Amino acid sequence: MESLLSLLPNSKRAGVYRARIDSDEIIAAAQTTGLQAYKIDLAKARGKLGLFDALAKALRFPGYFGKNWDALNDCLTDLAWLNGNGWVLILRNGKSFAAKYPDEFDMALDLFDGVTVCWREDGKPFWVIVQDQQGWTADLPEILLS
Repeated sequence: MESLLSLLPNSKRAGVYRARIDSDEIIAAAQTTGLQAYKIDLAKARGKLGLFDALAKALRFPGYFGKNWDALNDCLTDLAWLNGNGWVLILRNGKSFAAKYPDEFDMALDLFDGVTVCWREDGKPFWVIVQDQQGWTADLPEILLS
């Protein structure tokens, strides 16, 4: 096991995970290691358009974002407007979104996984951390810290 400070900058370990770690702790560690972190709250997201809106708002997508899966992939594999050394997306309140929109949730996780691979090839960490909620854990590997 390791600490967030050693884990987050490691692009080879970056990916899509679940965690019970407080989002403020994740953000602090990300900022300390030179990464940009964003909270994406899915509590009010309705379907894929709601998911796209939540991501676009948090990550300040350009106006040309087309609100479809291909456009989401294009924006997430570019991120030039954020000028970062790496990124950490923290998905909050995923339980209700996943229950109501399981296909969209699964599609997003698959897309995020592909994006992490793309950034890994560039040596930049791209993390998506789905926060566990009581009585629910996303079907993802868990970040365990020492």
